[in-house]
Amino acid sequence: MDNRKLIDTIAQSLDKSREEISEMADILCSIICDSIKDGDAVAIPSVGTFETKLRAERIAVHPSSGKKLLVPPKLSVNFKPSALLKQKIR
Repeated sequence: MDNRKLIDTIAQSLDKSREEISEMADILCSIICDSIKDGDAVAIPSVGTFETKLRAERIAVHPSSGKKLLVPPKLSVNFKPSALLKQKIR
């Protein structure tokens, strides 16, 4: 499901305009992004948790030259699905 179909489905379910739902989705995404950027975990009940994790420094090999490179540590976003979501998928 793409963004447009998701917004249309929510708009029909709530009997709201597509523009209102689109604005709400944009606000939700910016709140989640700002919280994650600040290092906070964001838990959405019955869906899961978004959190940042520090990926360790590692040595990688360039595929064409075979040269070893040092990849610095970096923050990445991780999503952990809730137990309820896992149960619904099964």
